[in-house]
Amino acid sequence: MEGQTEKIFVRRLLEEIAGKHNIAIVENRITGKKDSRITTLEMSDSITNETKYYVLLYDSGGEGSVVSDMRDQYGGLIRSGYDKIIGLRDVYPLSFAQKGSLENGLNAVLPKGTLPAYVVLAVMEIEAWFLAEWHHFSRVSQDLTIALIEESLGFNPKVDDMEVRHHPAEDLHQIYKLIGRSYKKNKKQVNAIVSSLDYEFLYLELVDRVPSFGKLVNYINSFLVI
Repeated sequence: MEGQTEKIFVRRLLEEIAGKHNIAIVENRITGKKDSRITTLEMSDSITNETKYYVLLYDSGGEGSVVSDMRDQYGGLIRSGYDKIIGLRDVYPLSFAQKGSLENGLNAVLPKGTLPAYVVLAVMEIEAWFLAEWHHFSRVSQDLTIALIEESLGFNPKVDDMEVRHHPAEDLHQIYKLIGRSYKKNKKQVNAIVSSLDYEFLYLELVDRVPSFGKLVNYINSFLVI
């Protein structure tokens, strides 16, 4: 995946879907230039008698490296016995109109072989999924109502399509500014948002309302039933 925000969210999503005690997650970060990429272990869960699923998360440090890192890691993941590879990156900073050509281009260069590999585009950014999970705003602050957001910023996360927002991360920042806070993608802020999300709503309803999120959940579900 392209960065820290995605990794924090996907980890929590996996734990919510699979059950925290049923899944062991390893987090790695890949850094460096194209010809000298270095993988660093950041966190590793213990495997217990309850562990049913094992997941390796890679932070590629930018949207441009996601698919190339998938290609570079592909052979090693096959040898290690993995069942599925899923890449996750934003469409932004490209426009919504470029989404189709971006997706086609990425799919064309995905590694091909015995291990299935897929890429999911968060449209336009993963923060669109946070916006669409509108229940969390009142958990952050009772003053942060949908009515205030619509009156102040001119859009309604509860009913409007958040995937057509050009820069959802900036929208999120403007929303939090209404109560004197900010959103700058730092780890503390991302963890606070991810902890406030309603995962039952995400899993049962948002999968149909937000197609890019639904695509990711479908891939996860297909892994969890293997």
